[in-house]
Amino acid sequence: MCISYRHVQGVANTMTEKVTESTNVLKHKLLAPQPGQTSVQRRSLVQQIATTEGVRCVIIQAPAGHGKTTLLSQLVTHSEERGISSAWLTLDEADNDIHRLLAHLDEMLGSLEESCDSQPLSSRGSASIPATWADLFVSRIIDIGNPTHLFFDDFHSIEERDVESFFTDVLRNLPDTTTVFIATRKLPNVGISELQVRERMHLLRYDELKFSLDEAREFFQQRESIQLNEAELKTIHSRSEGWPAALQLFRLSLAKDGAKASLDSLESYTPFQITEYLTTNVLQSQPDDLQEFILKSSHLRKLTPPLCDHVLRRQDSRDILVRLENEGLFLNSLDSEKNWFQFHGLFSRYLQKLCDRRFPKIGLSINKNAAQWYFDNSHFEDCLFHSIRAQDFSLASEAMDVWASTQIASACLLSVVRIAQRIPLQHIEKKPTLAVKVTWALTFLRNRKNLVPYLNILKKIEQTPLDNQFRTELEITKAVVELSLDNLESSFAITEVVDTGDHTAEDFWAFELGAAANIQAFREIAFGNFSDARYYIAIGRNHSQHANAAFPAGYNVGLSVMNSYLQGRVSEAAEQAATAIKAEDFATKDSYAAASAVCCAFFPLYEINNAAAVLSAFERHRSDIDTGLLLDFVAAGYLPVIRIYDGLGERQNAGNLLDDLEQIAIGANWPRLISLCAWERVRRSLYAGNISEAVYLSRSAPEEAGTNYLTFINALEDPSLGRLRLEAHTAEADEVSATGERLSKQIEQARHSNRIAREVKLRLFKAVLKHNADDKQAAQKELNIALTLAQDYGFHRTVCDEGPIIHTLLEQVNLADWPLALRRFATTLMDTINASRGQLATSKPTEPLEPLTKREMQMLTLLAKGDSNKTIAKLLFVSENTVKFHLKNIYHKLGVTTRTQAISSAHSLNLL
Repeated sequence: MCISYRHVQGVANTMTEKVTESTNVLKHKLLAPQPGQTSVQRRSLVQQIATTEGVRCVIIQAPAGHGKTTLLSQLVTHSEERGISSAWLTLDEADNDIHRLLAHLDEMLGSLEESCDSQPLSSRGSASIPATWADLFVSRIIDIGNPTHLFFDDFHSIEERDVESFFTDVLRNLPDTTTVFIATRKLPNVGISELQVRERMHLLRYDELKFSLDEAREFFQQRESIQLNEAELKTIHSRSEGWPAALQLFRLSLAKDGAKASLDSLESYTPFQITEYLTTNVLQSQPDDLQEFILKSSHLRKLTPPLCDHVLRRQDSRDILVRLENEGLFLNSLDSEKNWFQFHGLFSRYLQKLCDRRFPKIGLSINKNAAQWYFDNSHFEDCLFHSIRAQDFSLASEAMDVWASTQIASACLLSVVRIAQRIPLQHIEKKPTLAVKVTWALTFLRNRKNLVPYLNILKKIEQTPLDNQFRTELEITKAVVELSLDNLESSFAITEVVDTGDHTAEDFWAFELGAAANIQAFREIAFGNFSDARYYIAIGRNHSQHANAAFPAGYNVGLSVMNSYLQGRVSEAAEQAATAIKAEDFATKDSYAAASAVCCAFFPLYEINNAAAVLSAFERHRSDIDTGLLLDFVAAGYLPVIRIYDGLGERQNAGNLLDDLEQIAIGANWPRLISLCAWERVRRSLYAGNISEAVYLSRSAPEEAGTNYLTFINALEDPSLGRLRLEAHTAEADEVSATGERLSKQIEQARHSNRIAREVKLRLFKAVLKHNADDKQAAQKELNIALTLAQDYGFHRTVCDEGPIIHTLLEQVNLADWPLALRRFATTLMDTINASRGQLATSKPTEPLEPLTKREMQMLTLLAKGDSNKTIAKLLFVSENTVKFHLKNIYHKLGVTTRTQAISSAHSLNLL
């Protein structure tokens, strides 16, 4: 039989409990609490759950003190006894950072895969790629092969919608061999209604968790010293309403003389009031020394003998903790070796109140001493918890400075920001290295509002005496911020003088140098210096490895892929891209870091027609792409997907994605991306054969000031390409010569800088220009050169993206005169374009959802001319509100939401 979650305990029982630096995994979260010696076996509930057929999710929902964790632990034991592989994860607030959660889930499933001898993910064949992280998680479960039970405690800690969505998708698609058990204080937002309709969920509420009279009898009979008659038992059961926490306290208090006499006096108390009364009663029955230990240690989130000895200034904490656990006095052991313990949350809060009454202000002192102990023992996350509670923000800043290094390198950026928000800014300002790290996190999350105060802090720091290394760290941070704002010249200028060649760098310094080397590589690619870019890519890779930093490593891989692709090494780029996709597929915990690499993989994979891999990876990483990447990487993630949907005839999907990309550009204040989106609309109209629509859209497409460089996305698409493409399709006879000259100049620049993909496009434009000018011989010559380049270097979709006009050009060529290889390549292109043209034709609606009225047609015509609402109102002698009303109806009938979409749809329907 497979080993259970206790396989993990073999690793964690020493419980030095440090975070695994490379994965940010807290081992204690993977351990189920040990069953107490005096716990009542909830046999009927366990049996009820075990015999429910078809259920894939069991949710145990009740307030604190109802025995959720105890029942969950008993279900683990029952699963093991039946030979079912099981794994446990206690959730907490930090798991709202999806990347932190994925690290723990990776470890959770890893223990099952290892203990069950399942085939390692990295050695599997090339099965279909999962579409989302939830799909990947489910695929790993399926691969385990054996019946599997997964247990999640404290699910009420989860609040972030993307984490809830992840679990919703997991629960929706679980195989029949797997059941998920969830304990929570509130109903989780994980698609409960759907699960109930499909009869795949079993829900236990607090009423079902209450002890029956028989269970209460068994509970009290475990203590031979307590003798209750049936009437007394019924009274206790009635007073407590079967609430396990209250019953536990009744049992503890009955050991005290005279306790039975107080039963009648509790008649008017609620169970919660009884609990507080009995907690006080039980506590007062203990020796003074033990009372003090319980009260003071209740301020500790986790308890271990050395910590308690240090905080409480004693030497016998181990004996006391074991005694309290054995007697069921408020706390449970977290591991079989009884090294770590935890108070029950319900009792902990009340005990802390009692402690503060009896020992005023001691709580701050305990938290402060605990924080220092955790810091000295390198438990930095626990140190942060207690130092913030103690309002010792200086120590919190010290701990966070160390802790944030690992978090940022592993791309757990949200965790850093969440903690930083709890430390007053003035304290972070006193720790310059920490201010730098928080700036990194805010920058890559595009959290501009909260970034501004940190930029002001960095400006102040610059004015103070600094050592050379830290001054360089500041410069690199500024360069990263400027790059995220798309102030490229400034970023390039800063990093141009940064020496990234320190091969002895380690930890966060290596991380920073790796990021700087990536910017240097990005700059060299922009200037067409691909050999130099390759050098800096190697430097960046070396630093990322030394820092064990997945985050810059993802950007490094992406730059390497694009460096190859732009030069025409499509096969090499596609191999790198496939490796990147496969590698990220197996590194759930590094999902955010992987997104930057994956985005750059899309163009090469699209080029070789591997659309399935692109679409599934885009779906999996879309959240990270939308919220946390740099401009060129975001664009590289979206454009191939938009073009894939266009090629499939799903123009509505493609248009919606382009709208989403434009919204990202507007939200991030990226004019360069706004311009790129506008010209992509023009390209799509030309692709669909709507020349007039393309001309109209080009009127509002922003131009850009020329630069002496082209970033990797602008080497593939930029306003100058967009304008030349449009002119190739629309040039009048007297404009052909000037357009041809501009094309020739651009072709020479692309050829000189070895930007093969760009050269192919420009030569195709020139062929289209000559064709439309009725210069067939020149058109065929340019087409031959373009397709020879495309065939030699592997650019297939680059040619097809120019649409049916390429097919028209090829139809006029005597392919028999071309070499065999080129002839076959041309035939393949024609087949691809034909297929896309067929999809495009079938995708076009033949009429609006409802016929447009005469007035609506008038407004649509004026709309297409670019008139404003005010102008339309004036021309039609109506109010602006009337115009808005009609436009709303027009949008509804055309199935669109914007002016641009309305005009595009109207052209497609031949309404204009």
